[in-house]
Order: sequence, then C-alpha cells, then structure tokens
Amino acid sequence: MKTVSPLVALGLFLASAMPMSAASDVTAPVREIVEAAARGWDDKVDEPAEDVFSADRLSRLFTKDFQTAFEAASKNPPFDLPEGETTGYPFDYDPIAQGQDGCPFEDIRIEDDGDGQVTALFNNRRCFGEGAEYEADTVLIFHVVDEGGRSVIDDIFPVVDGQSGSSIKQDLKAQGAR
Repeated sequence: MKTVSPLVALGLFLASAMPMSAASDVTAPVREIVEAAARGWDDKVDEPAEDVFSADRLSRLFTKDFQTAFEAASKNPPFDLPEGETTGYPFDYDPIAQGQDGCPFEDIRIEDDGDGQVTALFNNRRCFGEGAEYEADTVLIFHVVDEGGRSVIDDIFPVVDGQSGSSIKQDLKAQGAR
C-alpha cells in the first residue's frame, strides 16, 4: 500500500473541496448567446440566422427554471400559430438585440461584474443614423448561476435609460400563464 505525503493529501483535499463554479467561466454562456445573436444581425454572413434559444442552447446555457418558462411561453406566442402547430417563438422581437430592427453588432464587450452578474454591451443602432441615440450601447445584465456544476443563465435584464428593465424570465412566465 502506498502512502501519500501530508502535503499531497492537503493539495488533493483542497482541490476536491473547491466549488465547481470557481473553475467555471461565468461569461462563457453569455458570450455564446451574444455572439450567436450578433451573427444573426451580421449582413456579411450568408448563412441563415442561428436560433439563440435553440433546444440545444436552452439545455446547455440556461437554468431549468428559464427553460420551463421559455417552453410554457412558447405555447402562447404573441402571434397566431400556423394550423396544426402547438408551439411558437415566444417573442415578437429579438430579446438580445432589443428590437425588431437593428444593425450589425459592434464593439461587443462581456464583463464579469461579480456575484453572478455578467453585463453585455454592444452597439447595434449605428447604421440607423448619426447622433447620440445611435451611439448609445445596448446593455443587458445576465444573472448567471451554478447549476449542476456549470455556469448557466438564469435571467436577462435589459438596461433602459440607465435602469435595469423587466426580467425576461418573468415576462416569459407571465406569457406562459395566460
């Protein structure tokens, strides 16, 4: 039987006691979502827009609670479903671009603000014209939590006029409850 030195044993103990989230990059799921949305608005990309809320992304990048809210809201989309369909896209706008119209995303920045808050900033209005209103960044605050040992998005809050706007998850829950 081999013995382990006390120093090695201490190192192994500390490594196993360290929470999984400490090694997890809280900005990674936010970056994937924002970059996927940006590719959808890029007029130089010839491929069809990616579904930011695809089944794969929902299962990998969002909490179970967000997934449940999204699925419930998909049963009550803001538009009439084609005959025979029972679910649809729960938004009538792009919740990442914060509108139905937009420009290619410019100057994307993803910032870890600590305590599970990740801010995404980008300009997607510049092609509309000149002036301060077209130079202002779109700002989203993502709440990222550890679920099952990985960092996942629990909610998204658009920042409107410098104030955190309504919770996208709560909007989905309200829509799903109709």
